[in-house]
Amino acid sequence: MEVKKTVDEIVSDAKQVRSFWQKLFGTDPAPSKPVEKKKEKFVAVDETQVMADIVSQLTELFRLEEQLATHIRKAEEKSRNVYDPDANLMEAALQRVMAQQKMAELIVTVRETMVYQSPPEMGALYSKVFEMREIIGQEQEQARLKQEAQQRYKQWQRQEAKRNLRAKSAYLIVTSIFLLYLWAWLLLLNRWGKT
Repeated sequence: MEVKKTVDEIVSDAKQVRSFWQKLFGTDPAPSKPVEKKKEKFVAVDETQVMADIVSQLTELFRLEEQLATHIRKAEEKSRNVYDPDANLMEAALQRVMAQQKMAELIVTVRETMVYQSPPEMGALYSKVFEMREIIGQEQEQARLKQEAQQRYKQWQRQEAKRNLRAKSAYLIVTSIFLLYLWAWLLLLNRWGKT
């Protein structure tokens, strides 16, 4: 009985405080509705499809990130190499700053998506993807170096072929001149021998 009496007093005090605040601020709180518990229905989820959707969304984010990085790089390259007397420097600076901010936001979005919104079945997706990105970057660098070496080798081969062609042409010309000179001497000796 004493407990019920204490609870009733606390409830009464709470109502008085609430009415005091309502009068003070002139608010009329909406009557609270009892919370109804919803029955949750089990929905079958295809984990493979969920992962494929996540991968496709992340791929789209990475494409946007790459396009934005390309845009920033082109703007910087144009600024360094092309003089534009009509350029509005404030506009160019504003556009570049906005692009860099968007790039930073996109990077944060990608990281948050990969860390917080990927299902646990995908594991440490962010770490794995960026480790693989480093590996692929190294592979691409090696492939680029190999391709440049092949291009240099092909260029060297072309130069050697030109050099060989010039040398053969020179040998042919020298040989032709020598044979003409020898033929002329033989012809001259033959004439002197007959006289």
